[in-house]
Amino acid sequence: MVIMKTKSKGKYDINITADRKLFSLDFKEIWKYRDLIKLWIRRDWIANYKQTILGPMWAIVNPIASTIIYTFVFGKVAGLSPSGIPMFLFYMSGQMLWNYFSSCLNGTTNTFLNHSYIMSKVYFPRIVMPIVTILSNLISFLIQFALFVVFYLIFMAGGSVLTPQWTIFLLPLIVIHLGLLALGAGIILSALTTKYRDLYMLVGYGVTLWMYLTPILYDISFIPEKYYYFYMFNPVTPIILLMRHAFFGEALPNMIYYLVSIISTTLILWIGIKVFSKVERTFVDTI
Repeated sequence: MVIMKTKSKGKYDINITADRKLFSLDFKEIWKYRDLIKLWIRRDWIANYKQTILGPMWAIVNPIASTIIYTFVFGKVAGLSPSGIPMFLFYMSGQMLWNYFSSCLNGTTNTFLNHSYIMSKVYFPRIVMPIVTILSNLISFLIQFALFVVFYLIFMAGGSVLTPQWTIFLLPLIVIHLGLLALGAGIILSALTTKYRDLYMLVGYGVTLWMYLTPILYDISFIPEKYYYFYMFNPVTPIILLMRHAFFGEALPNMIYYLVSIISTTLILWIGIKVFSKVERTFVDTI
């Protein structure tokens, strides 16, 4: 959809016309709707914790509870954590990033289905909704990251040998990379689930399988050599390993894999926006 402004006798007229281009993303228009983005982020944050006993404290309770379970089951029982790194911090670092990625992916996948009631009534750039999902989940991630830093300092003060690396300064880029990957994959799935509702049922299983194929619950050193390259071409794996190198000094993976991850993310995002631009025109007729 194209908005054209014409000036006539000191007044501006806004004409909304159809956009025939297959790929269109107007960043200026998105920026004009920044207030709408802020309001929706606030609404999502309030809605998530409304009528709950602990409220926003769930953003702290959930990661701690999950980390304790992972530490016991996969660390103590299965012995899949690396030696020399506190198991609690090891699993917290992985699940913190994965929670952000999976929340963004699942939320973006449901964009059309969850907001069809308003998308069919008023115009705004449809890409705003996936962006809101990414930014809204970023708040929860920042809370969990602050919690991780607190435990990191506690373990360090307790005598644990932790060696932060220079790559710690790349953390903002790591989070942006992960968010863009989730955005690209999510809007592709959102376009598909609009037409094929049963695909939505499979997304949850797919995300869970993706987690097991990513070194979240185990160290990459436990992967047999013949499967190592398969795991490294998973675009999320280099991101997780770079994060753990930054805080724990684990071996830095070959940066070629991270470059492949960046290329894969760019391609997925480009395809996602292209598909989204096409489907958003007709989704009201199929939703």
